Amino acid sequence: MASARSLIAARCLRSIAQGILLVDFTLYLRALGWTAVQLGALFTAGIFFQILLILMTGPLVDRLGPRPVLLSIGLLQGVVSLGPWVSHSSSVLWGAALFCGFGIGAGAASGPFSPVELAWLGRLVGPAERGKLYSFSNSAGFAGIGIGAFLGMFPERLAGPVHGPSLYQPMFPVFSAFLFASCILVAISPVPPPLQEEENTVIRRTREEENLLLRKLVLANALNGLGIGLFFPLLAWWFSSRFGRGPQSLGALFAMNYILIAVSSYVIARLSLLLGVVRAVLLTRGAGLVMLLILPFSPSFGVAFFIYVLRSIFNQGSVGSRQSLSLNLVGQKRHGLAGTVHIVSTQLPMAIGPYVTGALFHSGHTTWPFILAASLQGAYLFLYWTFFLRHDPNGRPAH
Repeated sequence: MASARSLIAARCLRSIAQGILLVDFTLYLRALGWTAVQLGALFTAGIFFQILLILMTGPLVDRLGPRPVLLSIGLLQGVVSLGPWVSHSSSVLWGAALFCGFGIGAGAASGPFSPVELAWLGRLVGPAERGKLYSFSNSAGFAGIGIGAFLGMFPERLAGPVHGPSLYQPMFPVFSAFLFASCILVAISPVPPPLQEEENTVIRRTREEENLLLRKLVLANALNGLGIGLFFPLLAWWFSSRFGRGPQSLGALFAMNYILIAVSSYVIARLSLLLGVVRAVLLTRGAGLVMLLILPFSPSFGVAFFIYVLRSIFNQGSVGSRQSLSLNLVGQKRHGLAGTVHIVSTQLPMAIGPYVTGALFHSGHTTWPFILAASLQGAYLFLYWTFFLRHDPNGRPAH
């Protein structure tokens, strides 16, 4: 369908932009003399500000519709992202980084765009087909991050007469150009279909039942988010400290990683159709949990690279399937709210993890963050199975 293709292509373009600055923004700030403490403060503030934007866009899409919200955010980010191209001012950098999410788009969740896209795509297909469509969308997002990470390596490779911050400044208008191109695709997409009553095969729930399910989702996702935050934000530091690898090796690692996740997202979507979302999530993320426990004991960079990529394929490939289940917990008129709850309940606890991990790493306990993260994600899988198996639109009835 034309609308879905345009939306997914727009997401891919935005993800390419985020992937470029995932590599280059930190290098740009280092070239300006920013310290690690300043970088950490900026990225933490960026996560919280993106959560604030998500909290705003979710309810707005339920009132105004998805198209005006997507276009407004995309155009504003495209303009604001040009600021660091023309100025090194700290206030300009802080404003642009907070609003545009520079350097924190590693999960390909597309920030404030995400609940809007989920609501729009959710109107195009029935509940049982949403997992497949969301997985295609996430595949495009992960592929875009991977392509962007490769593109973000070029300034350092092509460095010649240009040095310092000026080497990275051209990446900001490139970021802006990808955002404006994505807005064109959104603008020409067919009008989203009006809200309709769910199919007769879908269980209609009362508002109280939906709210209870959303509270359960918050609890399960909070454990998952805290587990992610305990190891992922400082993973590059761990690779660099443990194996002495620089930004080019890590950029190549992350780029290849996201390309493979894009492929796995489609495969796991097919698996979800066969087994159901909850069973597929339990199977694939259980395997990823094992990889996470093995990772800190890797004897070499090559082994750690392989284990990390395997873990990412199993874990992040199920994002689309989990999104579909979250939106299917409520009626279509509350899809914006459900998408917001799904994202925020993961990202807010995730912002806490780096502080704990930083303290453990500073004390020399480089293995404990991985063990704690695996324990939390094991608890998440138990709750996910317990809470949602019987609400799985693709699953066999639970007895």
